[in-house]
Amino acid sequence: MTEAKILRWLGMICLVAGIARMGMTPTSLAWGTDSPQELTFGYIACILMSAGSIALYLAQSRETGVLGFISALGIVIGNVLTTALVFTAFINDMEKNPPEGLVVAITGMGNMIGMMGGTLLLTILTFRAKVFPIWVPILFVIMMASMFLPIADNKYFAFFWGLAYVGAGWCIWTGRLKPREQSLYTSEAAGTQMRA
Repeated sequence: MTEAKILRWLGMICLVAGIARMGMTPTSLAWGTDSPQELTFGYIACILMSAGSIALYLAQSRETGVLGFISALGIVIGNVLTTALVFTAFINDMEKNPPEGLVVAITGMGNMIGMMGGTLLLTILTFRAKVFPIWVPILFVIMMASMFLPIADNKYFAFFWGLAYVGAGWCIWTGRLKPREQSLYTSEAAGTQMRA
């Protein structure tokens, strides 16, 4: 399997992960926050985002470099830690017996730093790389801004989070990317042909 095909399928995983994440909003509105239905969508989304987030880096690896890799790694680690926290919610009644202790605190802090820090850095790098259409990093900015909506339990954050992944995954799957090196090569080739 070629690198382009692997990237394309990772883009599809990214897209499906976004749909799963978006599913958390209607299920939390219908059955409540931390309901089994919402947590199921969240659990599936975390697993898929752990793999799909790699596509966000691979699609623009030449343009984002080491910082892009570090940000994607932070997002992946954050999703893995969130997967563990959500799994704990499945086997433990969070209201009656909330998990406590140093490990839980470190896991929660690591997941927030990894995901939010990684997402913020990758969004900035994506704006600068100009590989994705401009509306993709804008979706990530909207997602981060939606964290501050004055709504109880912020049930809509998951929708905007998923929407950003759907947009990025769709661009990767359909090939709507424009690497700078490729466009530079194309313009140089066009200039050579015109001179000939």
